[in-house]
Amino acid sequence: MPVRFNLLYFTEGTGQYLEEVIRGFPQGMVSQVRQLPSSLAGDRNPLPVETPADIWLMEYREDVAGLDQRIEEVQQQADQPAIFLYLQQADTQTLLKALRLGVQECFIGQIKEEEFQQAIQRLQKARKGLKNGEKTKVVTVQGCKGGVGVSFLAVNLAQSLAARIADPVLLLDLDLHNSDIGSLLDIPPRYTILDVIENFDRLDPQYLQDIIHSRDSGLAVLPGPLRPEDRELVRASAVENVLQYVRGQNLYRWLILDLGDVLDEVTLKAVEEADLMILVVQLTVPSLRDAKKILETFQLLEIDPGKIKVVANGYSSAVSIDPKEAEKFLGQPIMAALRFDHEAVIRSFNEGQPLVELLPGHKLSNEISQLVQILFPHDNDNGHRPGRWLKLKTLLRLRGAA
Repeated sequence: MPVRFNLLYFTEGTGQYLEEVIRGFPQGMVSQVRQLPSSLAGDRNPLPVETPADIWLMEYREDVAGLDQRIEEVQQQADQPAIFLYLQQADTQTLLKALRLGVQECFIGQIKEEEFQQAIQRLQKARKGLKNGEKTKVVTVQGCKGGVGVSFLAVNLAQSLAARIADPVLLLDLDLHNSDIGSLLDIPPRYTILDVIENFDRLDPQYLQDIIHSRDSGLAVLPGPLRPEDRELVRASAVENVLQYVRGQNLYRWLILDLGDVLDEVTLKAVEEADLMILVVQLTVPSLRDAKKILETFQLLEIDPGKIKVVANGYSSAVSIDPKEAEKFLGQPIMAALRFDHEAVIRSFNEGQPLVELLPGHKLSNEISQLVQILFPHDNDNGHRPGRWLKLKTLLRLRGAA
């Protein structure tokens, strides 16, 4: 399907260059080309565009009076086009300013063909959403105590699920005491859930997807707060707002929440939103005792026991309690007993990759994949396998940045 572009520029050379970029995109179609005046201030100088388009590719100059106001006006239209800005050069403050204007993409200097195609694919995916009738479902991953491998399991479950289904999966780090998701996936420390909370009043689907990190594999990730003092700003009410917003937009098929190992006001609010709850245990006496206390708490909260799934991590047949005996003690079936392999797990940590991606043929990876098939029986393959999504970059593309 053709992608219609309106091209708006100030200088002839830039206009010619951007037109070449559009025509280099196989589905690109130039609907209109306009050279903009040196000032757009005042009601007499609206953006001179008459032809409908999917995307406006626009040269951006900070010295043009009224340009920011015109961009904001376009963003407020009922059926507004996406806006891609082009800048000869820019600093971080200029790009943050563009982000606040609500534009979808910024390009600086030479535009690489692959980068341009990825931006269009990202836009198409953001506007597509889920199929009619489908709803975002929330999965919580919580440990009965520290050290049972909650973040490891959350990362690998989310990655395995994202590789199996065509619809997008978002992994959200709500372990406010040990926000490790960003480190485990080697994600640059740029945006976190705190950015979503602080900008919630002007949140829209495109802004949300701009600040969420998307991995090569297609898994979307929103890390937890980076600094200990920031974690106090993540309140239960704010988390509730964010979760309900993401669910309401239907941008993701599954929302996987890493809750860590603490039951507090924030994690209980997440539990209230959950469609599926995974309780991670180890088959040891202390771990099972703590797990039983948590299950009793869930019972007091009148949580449907049918949506609680117990998963044993770090299992060793030589020293661990037998899963059948553990089931009797907990009064709850154990969905899987994932093997203990310290070397493989540490390697995945150090290389910043999920084990299922780093070592897909490993026995532990296979066990995790089988667990995904059990936990998400209606989301396995769906008759097709998606291709690997192109690497998505965030809005702030600073040349030479690590």
